[in-house]
Amino acid sequence: MLRNEKEVNDDLQIKRNSFIEGLKVLQKKEGITIWTLIARRADFIEDETKAKLSDITVVVKENGLVFHADKALYNLSNRNFTTEGEIKAEAKDYTITADSIDYEASSGDIKTAGRIRVDGKGFRVEGKGMESDSEQKVRILKDVRATFFK
Repeated sequence: MLRNEKEVNDDLQIKRNSFIEGLKVLQKKEGITIWTLIARRADFIEDETKAKLSDITVVVKENGLVFHADKALYNLSNRNFTTEGEIKAEAKDYTITADSIDYEASSGDIKTAGRIRVDGKGFRVEGKGMESDSEQKVRILKDVRATFFK
């Protein structure tokens, strides 16, 4: 039985409004969890290859880093994500606050073009733009200001 055009459009509308509540994504390498992404809600867009996430937490097991952001865009095909708005990351000895971040799963690279601040025991580093690689080498790109406390 053939469907008329209105029925097809109704089906497309339903697909555009697909969502999941309580999403959990595990990124593994050789059977070991590298990071876990948890979102309160994921709304699927663009042929359901991307999801707008809300109220997200990302836990990086290796270094104990925990990211928090209100919104992010997650690409299901390449597992990359970009936060929208401020992000706060906490680890044992430091916290990072940034305007947003872009994470590339294939390389482990994290980047931001916006403002970033790192607060640690006895220091604060601020600047604009940051790049971090899978070896945890971090570079702040512009307007760097470091303050050390006694």
